Amino acid sequence: MTFVDVLIIGAGSAGLAAAASLRAAGKTTLVLEASARAGGRARTSRPDFLGGAWLDEGAAWLHMAEQNPLVDLAQARDVPLREAFGNPSRMFLGGREGSPADHAAYEAAESAWFARVFAHPKTPDLPLAEAIGPFRHENPFAPTIEAWEASLIEASDAKVLSLTDFCLNQLDGTNMMAPQGLGQLLLDMLTDSAGEIRLNCPATRIDWDGPRTRVETPQGVIEAGAVIVTVSVGVLAAGQIAFTPALPAPTAQAIADLPMGLLSKIVLRAAAGDRLGMTGPTQLFRCVEKLGDPFISFIAWPRDTDHVIGFCGGQTAWDLAGDPRAAFAFAREVWRDMLGSDADRIFAEGGITTDWATDPHHLGAYTYSRPGATTARATLAEPLAGGRLIFAGEACRTDGMAGTVGGAILDGRRAAAIILGSERNTDHR
Repeated sequence: MTFVDVLIIGAGSAGLAAAASLRAAGKTTLVLEASARAGGRARTSRPDFLGGAWLDEGAAWLHMAEQNPLVDLAQARDVPLREAFGNPSRMFLGGREGSPADHAAYEAAESAWFARVFAHPKTPDLPLAEAIGPFRHENPFAPTIEAWEASLIEASDAKVLSLTDFCLNQLDGTNMMAPQGLGQLLLDMLTDSAGEIRLNCPATRIDWDGPRTRVETPQGVIEAGAVIVTVSVGVLAAGQIAFTPALPAPTAQAIADLPMGLLSKIVLRAAAGDRLGMTGPTQLFRCVEKLGDPFISFIAWPRDTDHVIGFCGGQTAWDLAGDPRAAFAFAREVWRDMLGSDADRIFAEGGITTDWATDPHHLGAYTYSRPGATTARATLAEPLAGGRLIFAGEACRTDGMAGTVGGAILDGRRAAAIILGSERNTDHR
């Protein structure tokens, strides 16, 4: 039977960071990963469909660069990061492209929308949609702003999203991008220091009722002094890992109160050199007329490549999940509505859709908090059994970095620090 000081379940950002911290302190570790690769929801691929150009299928931006640990790691190795965003933005509404006056009106509406959100009392907590009040129905731009800020950025719709959690996780600060993709950067920075990673080896049961924790896998039982669980809350909620004894009621409730949101990408590639007059990377979006209407935004020709990435989130993303044909049709329909009835002539057949909703190792993109569940993240982060069982990851962050790779890395380090503190004078072997 294998024994390690600390067993880490999940080789995503939090798991890799936890293992690296523990090994640096002299602990023996093993990272179990149910899938065939490390990186979790940060995955950089080079699809044949894109001619080998890299694509971040999941996490893509280094949010809050000023306090993002992955930025620090990259800069220490002289990796040339660049600032994200800053591309020209084109807005379409009512069958036409927005004028400067339309853009000014949109920005004014956005400021008014946020003013209402931040000014609303946070006690008791309530759905984000309720905090906006009549403005949701009175301002013509309100449905689009809500789609952007909730469905797209938070990966959940305003009517099911906690106002308090939304205000906490605004990700203020600089956003950076990695030269070869965030997923690749994560692997480059952390996999070597994380030590042994056992792929295709899911944990199926964790027995934490004793001085040592026993973890069952298809490859046998592993014993550890402590276990850090970094799998997605989607996996936990689906019951893919059994716990003996059952998790305490507050922990189980926290898992239920932090469901997975969904942000999906729909990628189309130009078949030839036609860029429809756009000379470089450009953001485009069509305003929606009614609350809840399907919404998608595009980044055309990112990094001066020959493809377009559409982003959709919340219920729109769930409705399209598992149906690539419907996703491509939706993206093309909006593209035509913005740029002309034959504007999608430039695209090759097919495309790429991300599969976070149906991927059994994740079952969503990142967490959001249900209204009223303002303590769920902190509760999930609470160590169990004196620090022998700890949950870690983006879902546990209460510092405004929930839903981010940077937050997950910080949380993996947090879990490692708890174990190092509790084991300082203990030899479990």
